[in-house]
Amino acid sequence: KKEIRRGSFYRSISLPAHVQGDKAIAEATDGVLKITIPKATPTKKKTIKVKAKTKKK
Repeated sequence: KKEIRRGSFYRSISLPAHVQGDKAIAEATDGVLKITIPKATPTKKKTIKVKAKTKKK
């Protein structure tokens, strides 16, 4: 998305859950702000065995 404005301004966006917001990088070059936010690494599914006990009557 491109926005061209003069003077100060404030912009807020919501981040999706699958990004690493704490590792965001912001660069300003020739008046252009570029923000790079890496994707989160997908977690592996884990299978858990469950032993069930039944009550005997």
